[in-house]
Amino acid sequence: MRRLLTSVALVAATAAVIGVVVYGRMHASLLEVHSATPIRPAARRPAPAVTGTTLTGAHVSLHAYAGKPVVLNFFASWCAPCRQEAPGLAQLAHKYGSRVQLLGISIDDKRPGAIAFASHYHWSWPIVFEPNDDLAYSYGLYGKPTTVVLDQHGRIAWQHAGKIGTRPVEQVLQALLGA
Repeated sequence: MRRLLTSVALVAATAAVIGVVVYGRMHASLLEVHSATPIRPAARRPAPAVTGTTLTGAHVSLHAYAGKPVVLNFFASWCAPCRQEAPGLAQLAHKYGSRVQLLGISIDDKRPGAIAFASHYHWSWPIVFEPNDDLAYSYGLYGKPTTVVLDQHGRIAWQHAGKIGTRPVEQVLQALLGA
C-alpha cells in the first residue's frame, strides 16, 4: 500500500511539473517586454479635450501644450500599480524636461490622497483632479493606471491600460521627437 501511495504521489508531482512547464511555454508572451510603436499618423484620432482645475488650483487645458508630445497618466492614490509606476514617470519628466509635457489626471480619488501621492513621488507637473471620472469616460478607460501619449498635434499616438514601465513610453516619445 505504501508503494502505491508513493507511486501516485510521484505521478501527480510529475504531472504538475509538466503542466506548469506547458502553461509557461503557452503563455510566455505575458512575460516578454514588447516594444511600443506609435499609431500611424494617418490613423491617429484627436484626443478628447482635457480641461480642468489642477491640485494647486490652476486652470489647465491640452491646447496650452500644442506643439509638444503630452503624456497623460490617469491614476488614483490608492491604486497599487499606480504607485509602482509613479517613480518611472517622475524619471521621464526629468529626462525629457520641456520637450514633453506630463499631465496627471487623478480619478476615482480624494483630493488629499492625490496631493499626498504627487508630493511623495515628486510629481511637479500639473495634475487635474477629476472626482467624477468624466475625463476617464471620454478616453474610454476601463482601468487604472492608464497612460496615453499624444503627438504634437493633440492626437492619440499610443495608449496603454495597466502598469507600464518607462521603456515603452520612451520608445513612443523618441519616435514622436524624431530621436
